Amino acid sequence: MRLTFAILVLTLAWPTTAPAQDKFLLKDGERVVFLGDSNTFAGRFITYLDAYLCTRYPTMRFELINLGLPSETVSGLSEADHPYPRPDVHTRLDRALELTKPNVVVVCYGMNDGIYSPFSEERFKKYQDGVKKFIEKCEKAGARVILMTPAPFESQAVKNKVIPKGAEKYSYQKPYEKYDEEVLTVYSNWLVEFGKKNNYPVIDAHAAVLAHLERMRKVVPDYRVSGDGIHPDVNGHLEIFRRVLETLNAKIKETQIAIAPGKSTDTETSFTLDAFQLLPRDPKWTSNLSDVRLTFPGRQGKHTLMEGDKKLGEFTGEQLAAGIDLGSLVTFSASVRAAEAWKLLEEKNRIMGLAWLTHVGHKRPGTPVGLPFEEARKKEKSLEEEIRKLCKPTDYKLRLVKLP
Repeated sequence: MRLTFAILVLTLAWPTTAPAQDKFLLKDGERVVFLGDSNTFAGRFITYLDAYLCTRYPTMRFELINLGLPSETVSGLSEADHPYPRPDVHTRLDRALELTKPNVVVVCYGMNDGIYSPFSEERFKKYQDGVKKFIEKCEKAGARVILMTPAPFESQAVKNKVIPKGAEKYSYQKPYEKYDEEVLTVYSNWLVEFGKKNNYPVIDAHAAVLAHLERMRKVVPDYRVSGDGIHPDVNGHLEIFRRVLETLNAKIKETQIAIAPGKSTDTETSFTLDAFQLLPRDPKWTSNLSDVRLTFPGRQGKHTLMEGDKKLGEFTGEQLAAGIDLGSLVTFSASVRAAEAWKLLEEKNRIMGLAWLTHVGHKRPGTPVGLPFEEARKKEKSLEEEIRKLCKPTDYKLRLVKLP
């Protein structure tokens, strides 16, 4: 006997639906440009945001443009023994604004601006002036500005390379041992306060990653998200992405779907997930991100979760009560679609990031060259169509079968 039960949706910690559009800081059709150094160039948090927008706003369109450039500063400073003078964003900002015509600009500098040296009032002043000049140009071009603090410098990751105060010179290869505590923290705190005083949203990536490190190191003392102290890995970018959403007024939530139990004599429960979708996941994440959790209260013994004739997994009564992370079921059709969407999102953002960077132009040697702009645009359009199909809300029919 097969019974179909109603689904009760309980909102817990990650949304399957988008926040109210009037509260979300981005509007339908807007173009968002990201400018920053190598951590912006890496761009994974931008791809995570793209995945979020595709699945949470499937009927809307947002264009995210990554113009991050490795080694760059907003202060115009460069250490003496850097392989080449660090590029200054102000040498390309006017052209970037002219070509991209952004509605919103997210700006993230600071990691390179302290030149990996002990704190200096002179360098700090150049950083402050550089940020203010950047904002002025963006606003003159008609764009809203969102500030982002730099990721923390993890001295623990390069403890054999850091050097103490009083050294003759410092660089990214030989950084000051307290560069994060005495320099980046000061720069980040100033940026947060400047944003508050002048009504600019601030994505505090520095605080977000530090909080993550503190939590994780209580369990794993040598845990880190950076191999070289400068560049966060995918888990660091995940924490930055979470803070991006919070700043955009999109609270991070998980949705729990509880399937009502049948009678004690029933061996099978059928149900449908209507207009359902999963957030595409980065397969390199090691931090847990549960998108949607399916619970079956009151079940006893082992059960099999099925999609048609396909077995998704076997679970005990305890596991069913605690909840099944649907995104972890790799053979579930929604997970397969999300995984395919992730690959295409990653490809699209890689192609267009380099294409835009080359199109705008810069002065950093050794940077990969992107495809000719019009060719990249055609590829982007094709990829976007496929991504939209994969991210479209779909109905999925499942059933829970009790094992003998």
